[in-house]
Amino acid sequence: MLSCRPVYRLLSSANRLHAISSIATCSTSNPNAADTKKIRSIDDKVQEMVSKPLPKTPTLFLKLRSFYKLKFGRTQIDPAIKSLLDGAAAQLYYNCANDFDYEGLRELFGLPDYLSTWYKLTLLHVWMVLFRMHAHMDVGAYERFQRSILTSMWYDVDERLKVVSKELKTSLTAPSDMKKMHNLHLQTFFEYDEGFLSSDAMLAAAVWRCFYMKREFDPIRVFKVVTYIRSTIAWLDTQDVDDILTSGIKEWKHLKSSVESSE
Repeated sequence: MLSCRPVYRLLSSANRLHAISSIATCSTSNPNAADTKKIRSIDDKVQEMVSKPLPKTPTLFLKLRSFYKLKFGRTQIDPAIKSLLDGAAAQLYYNCANDFDYEGLRELFGLPDYLSTWYKLTLLHVWMVLFRMHAHMDVGAYERFQRSILTSMWYDVDERLKVVSKELKTSLTAPSDMKKMHNLHLQTFFEYDEGFLSSDAMLAAAVWRCFYMKREFDPIRVFKVVTYIRSTIAWLDTQDVDDILTSGIKEWKHLKSSVESSE
């Protein structure tokens, strides 16, 4: 498999730990301090957005306004914190794209050795990192972190497609191809969220649609994907958020389920 380099140069772990801890982790806030601003989570923002009535403004205008706010709007995140979050996101994307056992998981899940398989496995690990982090970061910090890790991902995907296109002497970066990849990214994140927070059957259905693209499948393979997802997130839950942000994930581990332990 091809390797990728982090987009940003990472600062020292000690400096990043000191700076990120002060803003990114909700648990570090002191609610009794008079001068401390209340930490607002991404879940709070989502609930606020859902509770609002549907806007009557044309969709095109809403998209343009969102783009303008994203591009030119002011944020309350210190520029130094932005740089630190960007560095942490780049490091974690590198871990998601390169440090999992590609060959082992490909064989375990019964997937072919294609670039699309690497992409689906990378999406899975990026989603697991974002799922772990979203409940422990202020909404502004999380949005910056999420945007940075996805920027790193699309930069890396684009570079890999260029290399493969050159080897195959064909273009793999047509707008239709990129649209399919973006659609799979959105579908994967939405469906894994819904499946993980409900039942194993719902998560298995999401895996069938996103991993196996609704094709014929071996139920045992799907079961192994579901087990891997739940056991890996269980392991991530045992890791300190600050450690994940400052040191990355050099080795992907998982907690064995009772089913695995009895085998």
